[in-house]
Amino acid sequence: MNTRDYRNVMEQLTPAPDLEGRIKAGLTQQPRRQAHPRRLVGKVLVAAVAIACTFMVAMAVSPQLRAAVLTLFHLEETEQVPGPVSELPEEPEMTQNTIAQQVEAQYIRLPNAGSGYNYGIGTLFQVERTDDGSILSFHYWAIEEHELVPLETRTTAFSTTWEGVTYTDTVYWCEYEGAISCYNNGTAGYALDYDCNTIAIPGSTDSVILRLSQGSQMDYREYPMLLNLETGAVTDLLDGTDWEKAAPLTNVRWTNDLSAAILSSDRMGWFYCDRANKTTTSLDELTGLEVFSAWFGQDGTLILLTRYGDCYDVWTWQPNSGTLKRTFSQLPVYQNNEENTHGFQFFFGGGRGIYVAEDGTVSVLDLATGGTTTVDGFSLSQWEGTTSFIANPSGTKVLFASYDGTADGLGISSLGVMDLEASTFILLDRENYDALYEGSLGWFDGDRVAVTAHGKDDYTETYLYLYRF
Repeated sequence: MNTRDYRNVMEQLTPAPDLEGRIKAGLTQQPRRQAHPRRLVGKVLVAAVAIACTFMVAMAVSPQLRAAVLTLFHLEETEQVPGPVSELPEEPEMTQNTIAQQVEAQYIRLPNAGSGYNYGIGTLFQVERTDDGSILSFHYWAIEEHELVPLETRTTAFSTTWEGVTYTDTVYWCEYEGAISCYNNGTAGYALDYDCNTIAIPGSTDSVILRLSQGSQMDYREYPMLLNLETGAVTDLLDGTDWEKAAPLTNVRWTNDLSAAILSSDRMGWFYCDRANKTTTSLDELTGLEVFSAWFGQDGTLILLTRYGDCYDVWTWQPNSGTLKRTFSQLPVYQNNEENTHGFQFFFGGGRGIYVAEDGTVSVLDLATGGTTTVDGFSLSQWEGTTSFIANPSGTKVLFASYDGTADGLGISSLGVMDLEASTFILLDRENYDALYEGSLGWFDGDRVAVTAHGKDDYTETYLYLYRF
């Protein structure tokens, strides 16, 4: 496993509790600092921060907004998590389990530490390398019903130059159910100060985004290009948009059709880039707000966050009409400590949030409309240690997890999914989760939850557990 493989795993990581606490403390001390990929020693930590940010901030909810209810089903049967197996398979191997006749579990043994999955897309991959770290072969699989299905892996070579650095690499990709899974080896390691990675575009099967980057820590900067997978041609996505006023860019967020982008800069703040009209304008100037952070919601609507002391307001802004609306105000920060055990936990980019009341009851919040859905019969006060909530890519389901702080790795003691469309919350307790080192938690696709684990003594023992609630 090289540094590229390790970063790909870490970018999907829900951090272990002690690391998460340090991350949140750092964010509180630097309120305007956003989490972005960095190079060298800070690279892995900041990748973990980017995922940790998907579920930690805070807010107050008006009782009149509580119109919908999620019903809790706490399963009586406990999952017995499989233990390690000594021999590594040549290809992924899968066994099935159904827990309490409600939760389908699939336990997959992966060939080696060069294996992983593509977050939210639903494909597995395996990388075979030579001794010098170059890729020898690459394989994709899908999981359909109760079998692993090999997928055709295609390659696209590219070369492009940005700020005096030439980026040359090959993308390994496949198309599955109208979505692209993509992987590239990267141009850098710890010895170099530049890198690139590929990002799938929702709804596109012919192109991916190339994120080029240079520098480390406070000197980090990035730039987006468009890579045509059929021809290898690279196109400058921001050419002629006057993006330079937002430079140096440290994060770029896109609408699905790439017609507009939110440009973020550690130094310059937040900007709205309209590619059709070739304009880039400060969001503070467009809205009259002091924008703390911004994300795209439905239909190109922006969800904005402003901060006043330890409280936040949530706004929506329509780029076409300029309409600005505040959906929530004076939101206290959720600290998850003895002094402050209530507040709001935000899903960056998901348009949803979780509110924990003073009595520990939980509600799911729609940040675009101001609507609220309560979780009936569930209280966070019953859980000791760290908990987290993670929305699926479409925002229709929310993953809940609680962690055993004494375990090696994450130590996921309970796992559940809130289905906002079915109005149900199915919660599963787990045992024997400490037999392996559980390293990451996320969504395998829109419906299945993924947990990755490794052998405690041999990191090449790699496992993937999938759950459909």
